[in-house]
Amino acid sequence: MHSKEIFVDSLITFQSRRRMDPLQIWVRNMDRKKEIRAKFLKMRQALPKEEVREKSLRIMRRIEETETFKNADNLLAYIDFRGEVATGTLIEKAWELGKKVYVPRVAGKEMEFYRIHSFEDLEKGAYGILEPKKECPVYKAGEGQTTLAILPGSVFDEKKNRVGYGGGFYDRYFEKRKDICRIAAAYEMQIVEEIETEEFDLPADYVTTEERFW
Repeated sequence: MHSKEIFVDSLITFQSRRRMDPLQIWVRNMDRKKEIRAKFLKMRQALPKEEVREKSLRIMRRIEETETFKNADNLLAYIDFRGEVATGTLIEKAWELGKKVYVPRVAGKEMEFYRIHSFEDLEKGAYGILEPKKECPVYKAGEGQTTLAILPGSVFDEKKNRVGYGGGFYDRYFEKRKDICRIAAAYEMQIVEEIETEEFDLPADYVTTEERFW
């Protein structure tokens, strides 16, 4: 695999990953975090559609094979956008198994998950992202029920830390619901060795890529 250097600034340099060697990167402050986010999003959006499809299928199959998914009563999943790991097959599998599926809708600075019974329950919302219709029922934890959440993001590290998209929606939502198991779905190219986190950053419980699950 050919490697090339990508420079964020004179202090932050990283190389495209070889198969299992993580990118070397340190996010020192919020300004640099924005730069790192922009660089990785650009890399992700440049992925060919067929590569996105193939890698997404492998990632979703890894999640399907976990006991966490098999035992979950509810699935909180994002609707993929602009090259994100595609979640459609996992959502369909959840419906097939009789699980309740909830997807996010943003209102102002808050995000809630709403139940959908099919993709027909979606409409175009903020930033052109598909969201559940307003009449869909909001997620509420049921007594004795287990819930699994699938997290998107721009960059993740080996310690399962996450850099999102800058809005803090997922951090705020799951800060109040730490009992929900969180699996981050990412391409291997989005994994770095270490991210310097802020106090409000919430890590994933697990991370899965097309190559591994940890």
